[in-house]
Amino acid sequence: MANSSVAGQIETTFLSCSICMEHFKKPKALPCLHTFCEDCLRDYIVSRFESAGQFPCPICRQLVYIPPNGVYGFPDNHFILSLQDTVTHSSSQNTESGSFEYSYHQKNEDLSLPLLQPDKYSVRFTKPGSPRLLKTFGHFGLDQDGLVHISGLTYSSMTGDILVADCSLNKVLAYSKSGDYRGGFVCDCSIRDIAVTAHGSILLAVSRAGSAIMREYGYEGNVIASYGSFYKYENPFGICVSRMGKVIISSLQHNNIHIFTERKKPSFKFGSRGSGSNHFLLPYYVAVNSRDDIVVSDSGNHRLKIHKNDGTVLHVIGQQGSQSGEFFYPQGVFVDKHDNIYVADANNFRVQVFSPEGEYLSTPVENTYEFGVDVKPTNVIVVDNRLVVALRGTRVSLLQIYDWDDSKYSQSAKTGRKQPAPGGLLGCCCPCLSSNLSYDDI
Repeated sequence: MANSSVAGQIETTFLSCSICMEHFKKPKALPCLHTFCEDCLRDYIVSRFESAGQFPCPICRQLVYIPPNGVYGFPDNHFILSLQDTVTHSSSQNTESGSFEYSYHQKNEDLSLPLLQPDKYSVRFTKPGSPRLLKTFGHFGLDQDGLVHISGLTYSSMTGDILVADCSLNKVLAYSKSGDYRGGFVCDCSIRDIAVTAHGSILLAVSRAGSAIMREYGYEGNVIASYGSFYKYENPFGICVSRMGKVIISSLQHNNIHIFTERKKPSFKFGSRGSGSNHFLLPYYVAVNSRDDIVVSDSGNHRLKIHKNDGTVLHVIGQQGSQSGEFFYPQGVFVDKHDNIYVADANNFRVQVFSPEGEYLSTPVENTYEFGVDVKPTNVIVVDNRLVVALRGTRVSLLQIYDWDDSKYSQSAKTGRKQPAPGGLLGCCCPCLSSNLSYDDI
């Protein structure tokens, strides 16, 4: 029967631990978004890495810190637990409907196709009142325009391109604003996040590039310069450029934020490992607003933080949870021309929007598991009233464009006051971005 077939495929693909190859028992979620059995993780860590205080994820090799209370301190993956209950219940019912009914949907929707073929059928899940899904582009693969793990997402107003960094394939791809592939290049080092300078060159946070922490590339993939002399073991990830041309980079190794001058010289750094207001735990992504305040996705602490450009804490936003305004391993952050903050709330399968002060505003994209059971948003940007979301899952790596009116959350819309002239910094951290570009027809 189709019901048992789909349920079986879900059990095999999404509900099996990749260490023991059996059904999850007490599934624990890691900051890299992979999940393992609690006992499997404990055995894996104790046998090799317990004294080190950190370990590489068995799948993606991302370094993960061991919580003070050990493996038990990693959060439970309640989504996997709920899905296990759903599959078990569905199998016991042994219905004749020929479709697998997901517990989050009680409307007799046939979800078997999108669970297995997210690229082809995802558009059908746009909900009434939600932003309209206009286009899905990019695909999982090792070919020239294939993607595996989208780690960086930004926009270049110099070329009108959406730029994507893939940290598994170490390459940069360019797409038009309507999602058409334009080209790309491969790097000879490990890359993470991506930003664009005022002159249109591409900045990448890099490792395994000698002692450099970032590289500057031309649009054809030529290396313009490498920056940094003492960062061989830094493990940088997020990168953005302020209005004044300063570069901000997050470090996963030392759980801090580095500030570089407009000439890419080290200026200062702030933060250290911990859960206090002045600390970080895996600060994956950074963005800046029109005042050059720094927004950080403090992923391991399940929160956002806003700092002044001297490191002073302004706001600490959210906590671990699934309610509006809460997070479960937040990833990419973006600031629009109204200084509103967009967050890829990865393990809650949604994108949330906050005011400049951290007040929850809306959830324009949610339930991304409908595009594939473990498909999660990892990054987000806004380009000309279009919301662009990067998604990642098992053999899924794609981007989606939604129709989105960011002006409804502007200060002028809230207060009736006249908004300042366009030109504020967008969250892809490029000070050359303009808000008056016309969007290609989709």
